[in-house]
Amino acid sequence: MPIPTDTQKIATVADLIQSDRWEVAELRAASTVVGMIRYRTPVLSGKSVSGYTRVLKVVWPYAEEGSQGLPSAEQSLRMTVFEDRFVEAVEHDARAVLVAVLTFDGVRQWVFYTNDIADCGARLGAMPQEAEPYPLELTSDEDPAWQYLHDEILAQVPHTP
Repeated sequence: MPIPTDTQKIATVADLIQSDRWEVAELRAASTVVGMIRYRTPVLSGKSVSGYTRVLKVVWPYAEEGSQGLPSAEQSLRMTVFEDRFVEAVEHDARAVLVAVLTFDGVRQWVFYTNDIADCGARLGAMPQEAEPYPLELTSDEDPAWQYLHDEILAQVPHTP
């Protein structure tokens, strides 16, 4: 199945957030699922969405680097709680948009596009936390064309003609 693109009737990041449609692709080694990519559809590009020029990568290591296992049920639950809280903190006013979630090689990575990294960081710090701090690593880069999403993430999604 081809990846739905922004040629559909989604014109803004707010529209994308409102529609909240997702696809999931499994990454396999032989017959074993070694990872997953969840991505929002239709897939927008930076040229169709002005102002969201920074990619924010939020990484949560859950196992040894390079491990091929998926997170445990307990780890998945903690990650889901974090994701729900952070998405609510940054998407309620479209400050940022979650476009993809990757789970493989011992890490889960959330990929957001935003126009204000500092504000996203402040919202992360202000949201409810657990007794133990979330084991997060954050990085951001200038990416006005959303190349990280298209070239690094979606290029790994298996396509059927």
